[in-house]
Amino acid sequence: MNRLINKCYALLLSMLAVSMLGSCDMMTDDMEDCPYGLYVTFKYDYNLQRADMFNDHVGSVTLYVFDESGKLVKTYEESNADGMAPLASPAYAMHITDLPPGRYRLLALAGQRPYAEQLESGRAKFVRAEMTAGSDITSLDVSLDKQQRADGLYDIVNNGLPLDTLWHGLTAEPVQVYCPYTYHPTYATVSLVRDTKKINVTLRELDDPTQMDIDDYDLRIYDRNSHILWDNSLDETDAVVYTPHAVWNTDDRTPAVDAEGNPLGEVGRIGHADFMTSRLIYHDDAADDGRLVITSKLSGEEVVRLNLPDILSRLRTSEDRYRYTEQEFLDRGYDYQLDIFLRGGRLSYVNISISVLSWSKRIQFEEL
Repeated sequence: MNRLINKCYALLLSMLAVSMLGSCDMMTDDMEDCPYGLYVTFKYDYNLQRADMFNDHVGSVTLYVFDESGKLVKTYEESNADGMAPLASPAYAMHITDLPPGRYRLLALAGQRPYAEQLESGRAKFVRAEMTAGSDITSLDVSLDKQQRADGLYDIVNNGLPLDTLWHGLTAEPVQVYCPYTYHPTYATVSLVRDTKKINVTLRELDDPTQMDIDDYDLRIYDRNSHILWDNSLDETDAVVYTPHAVWNTDDRTPAVDAEGNPLGEVGRIGHADFMTSRLIYHDDAADDGRLVITSKLSGEEVVRLNLPDILSRLRTSEDRYRYTEQEFLDRGYDYQLDIFLRGGRLSYVNISISVLSWSKRIQFEEL
């Protein structure tokens, strides 16, 4: 590395003798119009819209720069704050000018707010590993706050708030950075994957819709997805439990009828629950997949148990099945809707949909 720097300085001295290079005046200190250093752009088009939504969705990005051996060199962060929104500009690029020449790997973690603000919130947090110069890239993991229970499971305590959105990105190949002030810029792009998922659940009772009350049900998601490793894979050691960060009831807009179509004299009710979880994984063994479990508080009986990766990936159309694997579909989607219909307190069928798509799918759990 020192040899490269020395060569760089020698080249710089020789170039200072040249008065012009293209349109850039080498004899002045004003290099505003002369590209140099590393320009990093970020894109978030790994979604079902297949559109770059980085400028609209991401409010803060932290870039970790590692050398070829995987050791941390520098960390950079840029955010929308104090009335300024640099990341919202389609022309945004993080301009880095203090890296010595060499080859580097780039890893990004992004959110909607600066990381320091995320740590100060009352919600469950994605806590990043402390990284200092020389830290190995494999030590950069992210762990979701959790509290161990007596049964060995871990509760994700959300305090009635959704999770902060988390994106992850890693360049596949190292990028070459050249000597500064030689007007040989490097341009690199980091593609982001959204790891946090929003799942809205509605509950309806077909026999007597007027009797639905979300407070009569305990809703939980069981998974092993709280520990995200440097390459966005998961350490699935710890089993965690998610509870809704919001629950509420609404009235239907039409008069309710019973299972035989007889009017009940009042409108029906719909129960709602909002979850946010970490990354959903579709496993070869379905027993390892995350589960949505709903239990009646009145009877103590389990009324719903759904394999989330399996049921959500069924939204793929015939065309999608050739375009995406189950896992890629889950990684691209992030805002899911499950409409669960009970009959006499038992699961009847489920309608699944996703906010960005114009279709839904009904999955039957009983013979009508």
